[in-house]
Amino acid sequence: MRIKKNKNINIEHSLKSIADSVDSDVVIVRNDRCDVLLMNEAASKRVDAELRSVTNCKSGYSHIFPELCDNCHHKADSKAEAGAFDIKDRNGRVFSVTRNSIEWIDGKPATAFILRDVDEERSLKTRMYNLAYYDQLTGIPNRQKLKEDFEAALKDGKNDRYCGILAMFDLDNFKIINDNYGHNTGDEMLIRITAYLENNDDFKGHLYRLGGDEFVLFYKERLSNFESQAAVRSYYQEMLQKSLLSYTMPNIEYKCTLSIGVALYPAHGETLSELLRKADIALYKAKTEGRNRVVLFEDKYDASKKFKDLYINMQPILLKNGNTYGYELVDSDKSEKEDDGTLSLSQFDRTLDALGMNDIKDNTRYFISFTKQLFNRAVLKNLPRNKFVIQINASDRCTDEHMQLYKQLKSNGYLLLLSNIDNSNMDMKLLALAEYCKFAPEGISVSEQISLISANSTKTFIATDVSTNEEFEIAQHRGFSLFQGYYFNQQVIIKKEKDIEPLKANYFRLLQLTSTDNYVDFNEISAVISSDVALSYKLLRLLNSASVGLRTRVSSILTALTFLGEENLKQWISVLALRGVSDEKPLELVRMSLIRARFGENLAYCFKPPMDTKHVFMVGLLSLLHIALDKTKEELLDEIPVADKIRKSLLGNDGPYSELLEFYKHYEYANWNEITRFSEEHDIGCYAINNAYVNAVKWCNDLINAY
Repeated sequence: MRIKKNKNINIEHSLKSIADSVDSDVVIVRNDRCDVLLMNEAASKRVDAELRSVTNCKSGYSHIFPELCDNCHHKADSKAEAGAFDIKDRNGRVFSVTRNSIEWIDGKPATAFILRDVDEERSLKTRMYNLAYYDQLTGIPNRQKLKEDFEAALKDGKNDRYCGILAMFDLDNFKIINDNYGHNTGDEMLIRITAYLENNDDFKGHLYRLGGDEFVLFYKERLSNFESQAAVRSYYQEMLQKSLLSYTMPNIEYKCTLSIGVALYPAHGETLSELLRKADIALYKAKTEGRNRVVLFEDKYDASKKFKDLYINMQPILLKNGNTYGYELVDSDKSEKEDDGTLSLSQFDRTLDALGMNDIKDNTRYFISFTKQLFNRAVLKNLPRNKFVIQINASDRCTDEHMQLYKQLKSNGYLLLLSNIDNSNMDMKLLALAEYCKFAPEGISVSEQISLISANSTKTFIATDVSTNEEFEIAQHRGFSLFQGYYFNQQVIIKKEKDIEPLKANYFRLLQLTSTDNYVDFNEISAVISSDVALSYKLLRLLNSASVGLRTRVSSILTALTFLGEENLKQWISVLALRGVSDEKPLELVRMSLIRARFGENLAYCFKPPMDTKHVFMVGLLSLLHIALDKTKEELLDEIPVADKIRKSLLGNDGPYSELLEFYKHYEYANWNEITRFSEEHDIGCYAINNAYVNAVKWCNDLINAY
């Protein structure tokens, strides 16, 4: 027995030696009296001399840390659990505490506390954070904090509809005060104005300083809080009017007022840089109109025209088998002022960033029109040579200077395409430079077409304006290998008795079950999928893939659906259903249907009153499905029960979503005048339309790649 006791004493001494070497306080206690079993040297030094002989924590060590007992599970009413927490000592210094239940050397339970002084470390982090994210003069958040808060707001709103504003303002007459009374007086004016605004509940927590006398107010609200876009505008305009006062200081002759420019989120943009740009334009308008006023951005204020009526559409270029070879980026920017020294990157950097083309790893080609801006270093740096083909218009006059520019592009590694060839503008020098040649078969006589294509066997010829299957067959016979148009988007009525194959019927049933306005019935969906081996395999493969990231593999269909969740389930079924029923048609048909669905869904909230997003999504999704099945729309809708509003819109011109379907067609065919008319008629900004399309394309790409 004595040997065992000596052994325990030796172990206890060893434990204390180890604890003494730790750069933290270590205290081990047990039972309701909190008897101290071990206290290392650092903890002992922290206790007053008269308390060092006390053998329990309650009467000794915890006097230094009043909050320690509250976080100890030995306290009768304590709900403390093992883990980490922060407390302060009686001098206010912050300590990080780790608490664990342990078994002491005698085999009985005990509690170990490890306390580390983190006050200086936390204070340093706080100071560094404040230096990085807060304005040192006024104490309010700075531009960097605005960027962080804006990104966090976007992330929080991913699964909901949000709206808001970014209001930029500066001080009228501030420069006069600075020049006449000195920078110290100017600084004091900034401090007092920001303090006043921060004391107002409407502005508190929303104010940021960009620099100088420029400030921003940023707000985000649920869209459901407002009846319409007009209500959003009215709400924020009324709020901002409260700041339009004359701000002054003792013995200062001049008064400062505020000029405020406002950009709406997401109507005027979904990125911080774009909203700041639009708000700045509106601020300039407020200045020119007399100052001391609130002005909301409108497209007509955008003097740079960089985004004025600019839409981007991706028109597919297809192979003989109907697969997608690439896309022509067609935009509505008709500016002819390329030689005035102004650089607009709207067609290049903006498209790359928005559509995520830098992330695309496949061999898809993107065809863009030639412009001198291609020679800007920023453009050349960001425009991938292996993805982009530069189009040269044969109708444009080709000077020696132009020829040198084209050769320079070739030397930079870009492929060239000669477009719009006809009998009047055939330039063999240009043709020799190009790897691609694109023209409408009707523009050149049949014999010359065949002769031209056969004499240039190393070049790839693209037939444009191919709108029917017959035109496709003719172009293919003449030697074209790529085709641009919508021949696959033509309704071809065949035998009435053709029915949906049994397995394809499952896709229709799934579409119906997931498009309901009520809750999604996972049991019924599970029954449909379980009856289809191919669907079951695809679902389980998706759930068991590394991309989903499940820790355990699943084999039950119902469990798989639960793991996938309602939103991901709807997306997965949308892609599989469209692919399943259009397996004999180009994948481009699936892509167009998905883009239409998401495009409309993105725009639904912009209408007055807002459209039903679920209905809009289904209208877009089903709008081209009859083509994939070689059926009439009536036959299709007899097989897929849908809401009356959806059916009426798909079958006629007087449904609630019929005009939206016409809008899709105009956008796909780049009828930009009609798009502008539509935007003006519905008071939807061109940026909102363009942004909705770009986001739909990106969403579609991500969805198809994922599933």
